[in-house]
Amino acid sequence: MSLKSENYGNNLPSRSIRNASFNGISGFIDNLEKHFFSQISVWTNTIIDDKAKLIIEIECNLSLIDMIIHSYKGTWGTFNQTKYSLSEELDQLEEYNGISFDVEEFTINLKDTSIIIDKLYDQSIADQLNGILNNLEKHFLQLTKGNVEVPYEIFVAVFEDEIMATKNSNVKNKGTQNYSSYWALYFESEKDAVIYDLKNARFIYEDLHMINQ
Repeated sequence: MSLKSENYGNNLPSRSIRNASFNGISGFIDNLEKHFFSQISVWTNTIIDDKAKLIIEIECNLSLIDMIIHSYKGTWGTFNQTKYSLSEELDQLEEYNGISFDVEEFTINLKDTSIIIDKLYDQSIADQLNGILNNLEKHFLQLTKGNVEVPYEIFVAVFEDEIMATKNSNVKNKGTQNYSSYWALYFESEKDAVIYDLKNARFIYEDLHMINQ
C-alpha cells in the first residue's frame, strides 16, 4: 500500500467513538483551549481494564507559519511548558474518575494543514507533545520546501523499520518508536506521501507503508 492520504484514511481500523463524558472533562478542555487558543473536541474510543483512551482534536484559526511564530514567542502551545502539563491534566482526570487516561490520537487542524499524532506507547503523546511542536518549529523550512509549499497533512510518526524495509526485505522487527525520526507529508504537488527524515533534515521519495496503531 502506498502512502496516499486517501488510502491511509480508508485503511484505518473501524472504531466506535463518542463525546468524552467524565468528571472534570470540562476543566480539562478549558485548560487546553486556554493554552492553544483553539476550539477543542475530546472523544473517547474505548475503556478497557479501567483505562480510557482519548481522541483530542484542535481547531485553530492560524496558518502553520503563524502557529510557529506564536509558539516561538511562547504565546501558543505552551501547554507542556507550564505547571498545567498535559500529563498533569490527565492525572487530574484520573483522580476525579478513578481510572487511568491516555491520549490515543492528537490532531491539530490549522488553516492550511492538519498535524496528526498517533499514540506510540503509553503516555507517548503527553510525554513528547512539546518536543513535536519544537520539531515543527525547527524543521519548518524543510517541511514547507523552503516556505514554497505547505503540506496539507503531516503524520507523526512513521516507524524506522518501514524505512529500512525498503532497502532490506529481511527486516522484521519494529524499530525504535519515537516522534523524532520520520514523518509523512502530503503535498498537493505530490502523488504519494513524502517521508521526511528529521535526523538528516531531508526528504525520502519512496513507496512506504504506514504503521497504524
